[in-house]
Amino acid sequence: MSIMLIVDAKIKEDKLSEYADFFAEILPDTRNFEGNEGISLCVDEEDPSRIFLVEKWAAKENYEKYHHWREERGDLEKIRSFLDGRPNRVFLDIVNG
Repeated sequence: MSIMLIVDAKIKEDKLSEYADFFAEILPDTRNFEGNEGISLCVDEEDPSRIFLVEKWAAKENYEKYHHWREERGDLEKIRSFLDGRPNRVFLDIVNG
């Protein structure tokens, strides 16, 4: 069963331009990772430091493999350096769609 993942995060003010370039660089690999069915980086129009990653995965196991791969590469450490606090992650089962 496909799942959706929504990550709600706040970017440090001094990292606003840097994070966008980094995500533009890494998102093509995410889209090509086995089981990824789509990912979008969205910005809150009222607060440009608040971002949302909206991801669709064929199964949670695919996401877990992807997350482990990003951790091994050091990408998650880089992403954490942009964040102002901990992100909120919500996993959703898709029941109709």
